[in-house]
Amino acid sequence: MGKRIDYFDMLRGVAIIFVLICHSYSGDPLNGSFKEELYLVVRQIVTCAVPIFLAESGFFLANKHFSNRIEFFNFWSMHSFRIWLPMVVWSIPLFFIREHENPILSIVYLLLGGYSIYYFITLIIQYYAMQPLFGRITRVGVILSLVLTALCLSIDNYYTSIQGHHISLFIECAPFVMWMAYPAIGYYIGKNGRKYKVYPWLIIMTLGLVACVFETKWLYGYHENGIGATKISALIFSFSAIIVLFNEKTQKFFKSDSLWYSALVKVGEISFGIYLIHKYFLDFIIAPVINDTLLRALLTLLLSVAFILFFKKIFPDKFLQMFGFR
Repeated sequence: MGKRIDYFDMLRGVAIIFVLICHSYSGDPLNGSFKEELYLVVRQIVTCAVPIFLAESGFFLANKHFSNRIEFFNFWSMHSFRIWLPMVVWSIPLFFIREHENPILSIVYLLLGGYSIYYFITLIIQYYAMQPLFGRITRVGVILSLVLTALCLSIDNYYTSIQGHHISLFIECAPFVMWMAYPAIGYYIGKNGRKYKVYPWLIIMTLGLVACVFETKWLYGYHENGIGATKISALIFSFSAIIVLFNEKTQKFFKSDSLWYSALVKVGEISFGIYLIHKYFLDFIIAPVINDTLLRALLTLLLSVAFILFFKKIFPDKFLQMFGFR
């Protein structure tokens, strides 16, 4: 799986905070006030959250090799089960909260990660299954993955944002083709190294962010959609942001002995647990009484971290794994 690098734990910490900001956003892209414009820019910056997680997964699996199919199956089943079980555990309360026309189908939906934001688990399991394919990736493979993702995002964007059709988050975001460019670039960097020119990608990243803001405003005018990561400009921004962030020069620039760096590393180490539980705090406690995006995200982070640290103090490690608090 590769040697642990604290810089990538720091990136996970940043990415999970970005996830919290994504889910806390309550602004109006067309409002025009300074605060709304600022929060819109922040919301577009954090669209790279899920892509960073996907790219990191690919980066650390890039040089994983299997001698036979049995060894690969053992890898796939073990790693999939480790993330699937906590997802099911934290989906169960949502299952009982909701009403069900067909309980059997609802149970299947639960087991597949259909509740809340747990589509990500199904997505990662698909990419685990594709490890032998990604493990042989070349520059051409990255380009093909990028084109496929762009095509699928364009279709999805036209159907949902422009035509105004509503589909579930699971149906929209769980298919592997929607995000394929991100694990692809993670695998490619993992196989070919992190020493490359970063400045051209900084320019592309900046232009992509500007495009995100304008595309969001354009799409939002149709059916108040298009804020998130499923648009072409977000693909350009997130893809280039990953290349910038994974570069060795970028690591040297950010790496430090400061408190903020250490804190982000610690947050990154428990990021999976934060992902699993934060919507409970956000949706049921914080969002009903607080409207500000950044304050919502901050309080959600503090409550999630406190809950996990408390949980880890009173329960043994084997029990914690079931809840995703590694």
